[in-house]
Amino acid sequence: MSAPNPYRDVISEIARGARLHYENEGSADPDLDLLLGDKSYANGLARLARLGDIEETARLADLISRVAQLHANGESAAAKQLLIAAEIRLGGEDVGPQRS
Repeated sequence: MSAPNPYRDVISEIARGARLHYENEGSADPDLDLLLGDKSYANGLARLARLGDIEETARLADLISRVAQLHANGESAAAKQLLIAAEIRLGGEDVGPQRS
């Protein structure tokens, strides 16, 4: 049995934050979704800080920034692909819900 992957929870929180920020069409409370997304980003980065991985912290901060920029440019499919690649890299092939 392999050891638990602490990065799986990190990227899960980051991806959840992005989904709350950018995939909330039809939400009853989009402002609350933004706040919950911020909380997820913060939780993910806090988990990462506890691991002491400064390099990965910089990579994930850059990921969050790049995802925001892609969404601002109307490139949501590219933003989703970045998140999926990060989920695979940090959490393994079986992380996160299936996305189209």
